[in-house]
Amino acid sequence: MLSALILLRHVALPGAPEAPLTETQSRRARALADFLQLYNPTILLSGPGRACADTLAPLAGRLDLPVTASDDLSADTLKLPGPAHAAVWLAAKAIRTLPDPRRTAVVCAEGIVLAALLVAVAARDGHDLSTYDLTVPLDGPDLIPPGGGWVLHRDDGRLADVKALAVR
Repeated sequence: MLSALILLRHVALPGAPEAPLTETQSRRARALADFLQLYNPTILLSGPGRACADTLAPLAGRLDLPVTASDDLSADTLKLPGPAHAAVWLAAKAIRTLPDPRRTAVVCAEGIVLAALLVAVAARDGHDLSTYDLTVPLDGPDLIPPGGGWVLHRDDGRLADVKALAVR
């Protein structure tokens, strides 16, 4: 059984996750909905905050699905000794939000949460990410562009391939 886990960075600019989307950002969210509906997701998960909910709203409307917000998809961390500790913390929190891996889901969050989740899913499934040309920013600024991310293709619930979600 084939499925996908789509890790999507919201379309808002860095530093503006609580502001309403601009008209340009809203158009981008609608364009993403056009594309992502082809995967026929059955679950839409959102990090806390307006940016993710607003990014997923057009897709939710088209598929008549609720958007489930989770604090476990927040980029906030405890005061930890370094970026590696923070990445592990974010991954452990985020991975527990995921549904049955045989269902197709879209997860919208901050880039660092998505990067940690990508690594956690690959590790859980024993999938080697070193064979891909991926930039996985686990510390520093959010390098995933608005509306970018990854599509994790799964076969019988296990990670089989990773493709970048191209921003156009």
